[in-house]
Amino acid sequence: MPHQNLFHEPVLKKEVLALLFFEKVQTVFDGTLGLGGHAEAVLRQFPNIKRYIACDLDSEHLAFARKRLEKWHTKAIFYHCNFSSIKKIVQELNISHPLVILLDLGLCSAHVDIAEKGFSFDANGPLKMSFDGTSSRDCASLLNTSSERELTQILREYGEEPQATRIARTIVLQRETKLFETTFDLRSVIERSVHPRDKKKAIMRVFQGLRIAVNDELNALTQTLQDALKIMRQGDRMGVISYHSLEDRIVKQFCLLHSKPETRETEFSLHTEVAPASIKLLSKKPIVPTEEEITFNPRARSAKLRILEKIS
Repeated sequence: MPHQNLFHEPVLKKEVLALLFFEKVQTVFDGTLGLGGHAEAVLRQFPNIKRYIACDLDSEHLAFARKRLEKWHTKAIFYHCNFSSIKKIVQELNISHPLVILLDLGLCSAHVDIAEKGFSFDANGPLKMSFDGTSSRDCASLLNTSSERELTQILREYGEEPQATRIARTIVLQRETKLFETTFDLRSVIERSVHPRDKKKAIMRVFQGLRIAVNDELNALTQTLQDALKIMRQGDRMGVISYHSLEDRIVKQFCLLHSKPETRETEFSLHTEVAPASIKLLSKKPIVPTEEEITFNPRARSAKLRILEKIS
């Protein structure tokens, strides 16, 4: 994959720099490095950072970002792994605090724009959808081996697709004569299963649902948030950029749960405080892109940034 063909404008870059980061930050955990857009901006603006921990599942993106960040090679440490490894990595490195954690949950533009990665429904390519590019767990194998019931559940829960049952049934019937191999194999089945007016949204929802299932995205996010809270100290911050309702709901519920004191029913009260709130939210509402950013980068339109700070 030629490096010169890669481009990805980091979403909410100005807001991340202004609201998530601060001068005393010593360590950064970037769980979704991508092509290094946020990383380059952060390292350029905050020279006091001692260590920048950069994780990504895509080895090609890691290689590109490593070259992009060569200027800061003494600070940047690269890991080819999921951000759910945060607890293990941070404990092994014995980091300095304050710590800032950044999770940008969106697809890198290169994933969509490069057909060979198998995420695009506009260009034909191998049906992969795996962030790390492995063939042991990809979308084709999921479609060719899962039961109709399993497929329905994936499309309904992860894709929020109203016609999940019908599409799953068509998938099972299709593979009896031809196994799924390409993104257009999947797209054609979706188009045959729904009304023409619903095709575009159905394709987007089905591809989203299958991608989430292939990469186990929601479970990884839930585990990462829980582990992040365990390693954070008072004054540390975490920012999460989400792009669809399923992942944003997880982040929102996590914030609500831990920004309130823990209470229990006792003989004296129904809500006796037994533990203080562990975080505070730095913005009551999620931070969203400006109209100017959306015009420049339409893929940013659904982004929501939530920022929290550890207080106890």
